Amino acid sequence: MTDNSRKRRILVIGHINHDRIWRLNEPLRSGARIAWHERTTRLGGGGYFTAHRLLDYGHRVSLLSNLMADIHGSEALNELMALGFDTNLITIHDGETDFADILLDPLGERTILSSEKRLARKFHLNEPAAADAIYINGPHVQEAVLATLDKSPLVVSQFPLRNADPRPADCLIGSMADMPGRTPAELWREAKRLAGERLRFLVMTDGPDPTLIHDGHETRRIPVPKYVTVRDTIGAGDSFSGALIHQLLQGYDIETATHNASLSTADWLADRESHPNDRPR
Repeated sequence: MTDNSRKRRILVIGHINHDRIWRLNEPLRSGARIAWHERTTRLGGGGYFTAHRLLDYGHRVSLLSNLMADIHGSEALNELMALGFDTNLITIHDGETDFADILLDPLGERTILSSEKRLARKFHLNEPAAADAIYINGPHVQEAVLATLDKSPLVVSQFPLRNADPRPADCLIGSMADMPGRTPAELWREAKRLAGERLRFLVMTDGPDPTLIHDGHETRRIPVPKYVTVRDTIGAGDSFSGALIHQLLQGYDIETATHNASLSTADWLADRESHPNDRPR
């Protein structure tokens, strides 16, 4: 049973994708001809997976995102409302839904193909909004969104992979796989440039290896408490972000929150693997 006293109003700013998943028979290789055996479509995207995880924890979740005014966008909006999301801040654009293609190999490694046009779409607010916590996953920050971030008591941002607008944030989350060869000090300098003086922590996951936490002074490594091997790792990093936000809202310190979020994500992956028919299609 959910403890209603611990529910929070959380604003999640990020993409809601229509993921077209190609299950490959073998890993990708340069110049190879790769066969696939299954192709499915389901809702996904960084905003969707993180928001869904927070909804699972019982929080009141508002989505600031974009959908298209076609049958795919209409069905997605209906599904989001049925799940219990506040969809009042979703902007509906004219045009056709641009699917994200995800190539999933037998070991669960995924390669994501996204159009530049969809990635460049901004998240628009008419006026600042109030929330107990905000998660943002996107490179561009519109003025009213910036004002909303400034007023929020907790802001967690995904570490943008490409040129991005600065945004005030208490914590940045990223993956070492996306930034190979970078030292903690180098990553901290970039995170500080993005998040400003408000930044307290940089959290970088690294698959089965310890999760790195850097605060500008020291680097701590939190061992992964449970590692699972599954055929589908899509959304794992976004699920971790949602779990970490939940743990921080419960008052845990960053080390404990990171440990608990990692364990929760492993359980989430294992549960999804054992209930494949529960996945939205």
